[in-house]
Amino acid sequence: MYSILPAFVSALFLGFGLYVLLTEGVTRLSVPFALMCLTTFAWQGTWAFLFQTSNPEVAGVLVKCGYFFILFLPTTYYHFVTEVAARRGEQPVLIASYGVSFVLAILLLATDEVISGYGTFFFGDYPRAGRLHPVHVVQTVLLAMRSAWLLISARSQSRARARRRLLDLSLVSLVFYSIAAVDYAVNYGWPFYPPGVLFIAASLGILAVTIVRHGLMRPYLIAATVAHEVATPLAAIGMHAEELGTALPELLRGYQLAVQHQLLVNGLYPGQSERLPTLASAIQRQVDSTSTVVEMSLASFTLDRLDRRSFVPHAIRECVEAALDRFPFSAPDRERVVVTPIDPSLRFSGSDSLIIFVIFNLLKNALHAIQQAGRGTIEISAMREGGYCVLRFSDTGPGIAPEVLPHIFDPFFSTKGHGNGAGMGLAFCRRVCEVFGGEIECESVPGERTTFTLRLPEPGSPADRALHDPPGRSRRWGTGQGYAG
Repeated sequence: MYSILPAFVSALFLGFGLYVLLTEGVTRLSVPFALMCLTTFAWQGTWAFLFQTSNPEVAGVLVKCGYFFILFLPTTYYHFVTEVAARRGEQPVLIASYGVSFVLAILLLATDEVISGYGTFFFGDYPRAGRLHPVHVVQTVLLAMRSAWLLISARSQSRARARRRLLDLSLVSLVFYSIAAVDYAVNYGWPFYPPGVLFIAASLGILAVTIVRHGLMRPYLIAATVAHEVATPLAAIGMHAEELGTALPELLRGYQLAVQHQLLVNGLYPGQSERLPTLASAIQRQVDSTSTVVEMSLASFTLDRLDRRSFVPHAIRECVEAALDRFPFSAPDRERVVVTPIDPSLRFSGSDSLIIFVIFNLLKNALHAIQQAGRGTIEISAMREGGYCVLRFSDTGPGIAPEVLPHIFDPFFSTKGHGNGAGMGLAFCRRVCEVFGGEIECESVPGERTTFTLRLPEPGSPADRALHDPPGRSRRWGTGQGYAG
């Protein structure tokens, strides 16, 4: 009778793991979840046989086989949490924890130091703790505490409501998972039926629903797939446009000569022959603009996974120049942008490509506002201020209405017409600044001016050192107060 529950739960966890793998595919998140389900499936399946056997030799083998999988459970859960919280910096701790589990597993199979036989209870046989069993208990407690800290930390840094909801569900799952540790008391002789599997079943059930129904990883997969699928034809269109731009002038010259010698009738409407040579460059500008959006979208979905230890100093002037060189301006628009002299030694710590994408977004928004108003200019400046590289991006367009200003950094918020913006540009800008340990804010006077101010830590500044501190030490994160999504 007592073996029915572990047998049922064993089958349930096999279903959980297969469900997520078949639904979401093999990803960085689904693999550790499947590992949790596999270890629980094997552990509970073994207990189903253990609670029924009356053969001492078989019981001794089953005890060690079942506990072999238990030793890896806390680490597989912690592995899953590091992926949910997008904390690549946890890899050394994760590898060390797997190492401890492997060492304990070897000692379990070779000695009686981890599990010393079994005790007999009303429900059947159950493993008895050996002298090294407390090492596994301590490991479990530390990993549970570390996992909670990672989830709470990720939640405090996230501004997206959907992601905060997902992290909340993961935290609830961790609480249920931690309660399962009550089973360790039975290892030390307490005579009660071990209920831990019920809490683990509830925990992994929450995670399975979170992963599949709430799309914990699907947005990343879809965005990456779409971006890669779009990038290939875009590159082909760009090459075709370049070829047209090279060949079209010669073709038009031959066409005009044929018309002059009356070899054919001119079928072009007035001015069309003058306009045709510009089409190739116009197509190329659109391709460049769309390619930039694709690259920025991919960067946006990987921001949380950036390894901050890879940040290096970059000159802000070079980033501004690179952004202006790459931005697909029309000729009149380029004349609207003025850059005040920037100190070449002024640097920030982070990624130059991400800051270029930020400048692209600010340029695009400012030009859209200026075009709507039919007037205005853009001024870009940078200076050093209190250990920060301060980049100011100001335009004399129509400004932003007071009731709109508090929402401009909210994801999916946009005042542009349908098809002109998805409302993710400024949300991306804020996320980049926060990842760098800085902030972005906006001031606007309707009808006069809008100014975006980015503050990015200079290399070696207190804010930069705080950003690179080991996990667990205090950090200063810019939040863009008043503009949070």
